[in-house]
Amino acid sequence: MNLVRRLDAMVRQNQDIMEYLRSAHSINDYSMKVGSLDYAISRINTIILRLSQYPLLADEYFGELKSCHNTARSFHRNMRREESWPGFLKWYPRWRIHNIGTKQFPKIARLLASVESSVEEMS
Repeated sequence: MNLVRRLDAMVRQNQDIMEYLRSAHSINDYSMKVGSLDYAISRINTIILRLSQYPLLADEYFGELKSCHNTARSFHRNMRREESWPGFLKWYPRWRIHNIGTKQFPKIARLLASVESSVEEMS
């Protein structure tokens, strides 16, 4: 499968997270976790947009992008678990959310900065 299709598949996989974020905004359930996920998904979508404009860079950054995409999906999955699991088990998704948010989400911002600087060099 070519690279553009893989990037398109990532955008399609982000649709369920975007729907979740829209529903959280509509019921005014905007918390730090929702805000962090919103920032992460918007950064990932910006990276995907930049890489689709510059296919030569896409090969270089695709592995890191896939890792960041999986990180955001894991954060979302643990948010859903926190909502649905019984109270005595909620410590685990909360711990995972905290760990992902503090240790792995900064990698997304660094990847965006790296892609932006590479795009500027190519222009």
